[in-house]
This record gives sequence, C-alpha cells and structure tokens, in this order.
Amino acid sequence: MSFRIHALAVALVLTAGSAVAQQRIPLNDTALAAQGCNVCHGSQSYLSPTMPAIRGVDAATLYTALIELKTDKRPSTIMGRISRGYSDEQLKALADYLSKN
Repeated sequence: MSFRIHALAVALVLTAGSAVAQQRIPLNDTALAAQGCNVCHGSQSYLSPTMPAIRGVDAATLYTALIELKTDKRPSTIMGRISRGYSDEQLKALADYLSKN
C-alpha cells in the first residue's frame, strides 16, 4: 500500500511540474496566426498586386482590408475564404499585431 502512495505522489509531482512549465510559456494565438500571413505576404516592401506585402501598413487599413475580404467586398482568390475563418475581433487583433511587428 505504501508503494502505491509513493507511486501516486511521484506521478502527481511529475505532472504538476509539466503543468507549471506549460503555464510559464504563454502561447499568443495572434502571433501564431500572423506567422501564416507572413508566409505569403512576407516582409518585403512589395511582392505583387495579388500578394501585397503587409509590413508597414497601419492597423486600420489592414482591418478594413480583412473585413472587405471577409464580406466579399474586395476580390480575392483565397483571402476571402481565409478571413471568413476568423471573427471580426480576431481580425482586429491580427491587424493590430501585424501593424506593430
């Protein structure tokens, strides 16, 4: 019986340490999503008319573009479909993040 208690205690300590380690490294979902944007839109000042670079674009302009893409007010091949996967609040957070990074 004593062995079971010790084994349980060891298991709890090991899993608790893992949980604490995970809490110390917060995952920023916006930063993660922005990595996807940079795959096509990169950091160059100009890529092409169909894949414009987003570096240096202010948050309001980015947000407006994302909403227009989401609502089909701006023509696109894939960005309309991608932007529909996000809420307006998520698109705002993404635009804010991208304008600063």
